[in-house]
Amino acid sequence: MIRKSFKTSFVTTVLIIMGVLIAQDVEKVTLVGKTAPKWALKTSDGKFEYLKNYTASIEKKLRKTGDRQVIVQSFFASWCVPCIKEIGELHKLKTAYAGKPVQFFLVDLTDYFRQEEVKKYREAPDAMAHLQDLGLTDITVLEDKRGIVARKYKVNAVLPRLFVIDKYQTVQMDEAGLCSICIENQVSELLDRLIEE
Repeated sequence: MIRKSFKTSFVTTVLIIMGVLIAQDVEKVTLVGKTAPKWALKTSDGKFEYLKNYTASIEKKLRKTGDRQVIVQSFFASWCVPCIKEIGELHKLKTAYAGKPVQFFLVDLTDYFRQEEVKKYREAPDAMAHLQDLGLTDITVLEDKRGIVARKYKVNAVLPRLFVIDKYQTVQMDEAGLCSICIENQVSELLDRLIEE
């Protein structure tokens, strides 16, 4: 009886310790405070956009002439309902910041996820057609069909994933699934501060 009780206590203790260690490993990896990984992605129009066109480290020049800008980029997929809600909120934010040094991008991962054997991924609508149907086409859509940029930003299937990058290529926000009010309040507050820097 004592041996059985000891074995049960020992196994329970080991399982608790393993659970704590696993929980620590799956904590979200945030890029806040780090240099944003560079990217060059094709737009839905077939042109290329470069992060370095808008932001670069303080000691580096922009790829194109012009003023530095704050970047708001959201990784999304057409099968992701919260993503579409976030895009709607970003659409409003883009309108509110028209004429200010802020550039908005949507990074489409729909085709990247189609490679997986998951029915909702395979049957997902075309992202551009879906956004067009919803009247949400004013933000530049970048195609990351192989997930290369998503991996650089540590983005997985937990979408949407929103990044705000300052004028000097430092990630200032890295959030998954922000609520509508959070986007309206937190992102606006952050943008106002970063625009002034």
